[in-house]
Amino acid sequence: MSQPFSGIPDPGSSSPFRRRSPQRVMQENVREMWREARRRGEGVMRQAQRHGGDLWRKAKRHPRAFGLTGAAVAITMVGAYALNASGRSLCPPVSENKVPRFLLLMDPVPHPAAGTEVTVNYDVCGLNSGTPFRGRVRLTQAQPSVKKGKKKPAAKPRVVMVNFQDKADGPADRRRQELQLGSAKPGTYTLELSVTDNLGRERKRLQKLVVKAQ
Repeated sequence: MSQPFSGIPDPGSSSPFRRRSPQRVMQENVREMWREARRRGEGVMRQAQRHGGDLWRKAKRHPRAFGLTGAAVAITMVGAYALNASGRSLCPPVSENKVPRFLLLMDPVPHPAAGTEVTVNYDVCGLNSGTPFRGRVRLTQAQPSVKKGKKKPAAKPRVVMVNFQDKADGPADRRRQELQLGSAKPGTYTLELSVTDNLGRERKRLQKLVVKAQ
């Protein structure tokens, strides 16, 4: 004999488990990645948005595969991008009984707006703790090309520069330096970071930078 109330769920029991769709899982992973990246800083956020968009487009083409692996991918991406903003050095590891190489690493610098400042995150690698070094951040405006037949002298390129001195905290030293753009006008520039140790060894890093109009 059938029970008349067999079809009514027990109020004390939990609701049945519903499997989330791969698309839903992917959306939740991406949203969590945005929240984590926002906590880590604006520069990290821009990178996360770009790569997260690529991940989302791939997920739409292959929903089943990305529904299962999206969480691991999202966590890996956030971990990689958060490394730069966390204060941890990106210097390569050094094995035992080997002298670390003197290296200079520089993070990609976002294109700034005129009248603001440029923040350069960099790593000085291979110097012992307490070793003094001096550095320079130099922003040089690119010279426009001159057409053939014109003898008009090229204008002197605009240069914005800051010099600094510091001491290494160890062979894997994470540092930051700001450069005020001041009156630098919108245009294409070359950003140069150089570091010279107490032995006179110099290391440089260059990047093309576009100063945008406000």
